[in-house]
Amino acid sequence: MHRPSLKINFLWAFAGNSFYALCGYLLLTILAKTSPVETVGLWGIGQAVTLPVATFFSLKLCTVNITDVRNAYQTGHYIAVRLLASLASVVISAVIGFVFYPGQTALVISFMGISQAVAEIRAYFLSNFQKYERLNLATGSQVAEGILALLLFLLLFWPTRNLLLAIGGIILARLSVLCFYDMPVSARVLSAHHPEGFVGYRPCWQWPQIWSLFKYAAPLAVVAAVMNISQNIPRLVMDKTLGREAVGYFTALSMLLVVYTMIHSALGNAALPRLSRYFTESIRLFVRLFVQLIVLMLAVGLVFVAGVYFFGKPLLTFLLKAEYARYNDVLMMLAAASTVLAVFSVSNWGLNATRQFVVQMPIYIGTAVVSGVCSVLLIPRFGIMGGAYAFMGSYLFGALTCIVFVGKAIRNNRIQ
Repeated sequence: MHRPSLKINFLWAFAGNSFYALCGYLLLTILAKTSPVETVGLWGIGQAVTLPVATFFSLKLCTVNITDVRNAYQTGHYIAVRLLASLASVVISAVIGFVFYPGQTALVISFMGISQAVAEIRAYFLSNFQKYERLNLATGSQVAEGILALLLFLLLFWPTRNLLLAIGGIILARLSVLCFYDMPVSARVLSAHHPEGFVGYRPCWQWPQIWSLFKYAAPLAVVAAVMNISQNIPRLVMDKTLGREAVGYFTALSMLLVVYTMIHSALGNAALPRLSRYFTESIRLFVRLFVQLIVLMLAVGLVFVAGVYFFGKPLLTFLLKAEYARYNDVLMMLAAASTVLAVFSVSNWGLNATRQFVVQMPIYIGTAVVSGVCSVLLIPRFGIMGGAYAFMGSYLFGALTCIVFVGKAIRNNRIQ
C-alpha cells in the first residue's frame, strides 16, 4: 500500500497537534480568566501528580507498537497490557491523592487520574494510525476530542465554577471519541494491513506474552515516567516553597509554549516510523534525516525565542491577564528551554528508532536528578525563574547524552 510522504504526514500531524494544543490552551485560558490563580495552581498540581503516574503506566506501548515492524505481539496482547496498566494508573493516582493531599485536591487528582488513563487507552489506537503512516486519521481523532472536551469543559465549568465537574466532562469527551471513532477506524486500518484479517480487540490473556511485552516496554515506561517527573518537579517544589499561586503562574506560562511543542510533536509523529525504517534499510538516510530534524528544531526555536522577546508581554496580557505579563522574563527562559527540549526530543526519537530502550533509563534518571537539584537550589533563590532554569539544565543534560548514544548506534550499524 502506498505510504504518504514524510511532508504530507508532518502536515497532517502538525494540523492535528496544532488544533489539539489550541483547544487545550483555550481550556486553560477559560480557567485563568474566570478563576483565581490558586485554581489554576490546583489544576497544575493535579497534572504534576497524575501525569508521571499515567506516563509510567502508559508503558510507552505506542512506541513499542510503532517500532514493532515485524508484529511480534498481537493486538490482543497490547489490549490486555493496556487495560491492566490503566487500571493500576487510576488506583495509584487516587492513593497518592488521598494520602498526601487534602480532600478537594485529592478528588481533583483522582478525576485527573481517570482522565489520563482514558487518554492512554486512546493513545494505543492512535499509534496504529501512526504505525501505518495514516496521520490524517490521527488528526481526525485529535480534532474530535479537542472540540468535544473544550465544549464540555466550558459548558460545565463556566456556570458552576466546579473543577471536578469540568474534569468529568473531559473524561466523557475522551470516552466518546474512543468508542465512536478510535476503535472502529483503527479496526479498518489493521484489517487493511493484516493479510489474515483483523481478529478484534478482545484481550489475549496469554500471560507469557503479556509478561514478555511488559518486560520489553518496562524500560521505556520508567524513562517516560522519570522524564515526566523531571518536568513536574519544579511545580511540586514551588508548591512547597512558594505556594499554590506561584504554581498557577508557572503552569499558565508553561502552557503558552505548546505552540512550539506541537511542532516537534508533529515531527515526531511523522518521523519516528521513517527513522525506524531507515535505520534498518539505509544508515545514510537515517543520519541525514536525524541531522535535518535537529537543525530544523534549532532554527524554529530561535524564531520562537525572538517572538517571545518582542511580543511576550502584550500576548500575556491579552491571552491571560495583565498580572501574568510581569513574568515575561520567565517566559523567555522557558522558550529557550523549549528549544533545547525539541533537540532532546529529536535525539530521543533516534534512540527509539534504533530500539535502544534500556539505555534510556540512566539518561532520564540523570535528567530528573538535574531537575531536582536545580529546583531545590534555584527556586527558593530565584522564584519561578528558578523553575525555568531547572528545565534548561535538565534538557541540556538529556539532549547531549542521547545524541552520544545515537552516535554510538550509528557507528555500530556501519560496522555490522
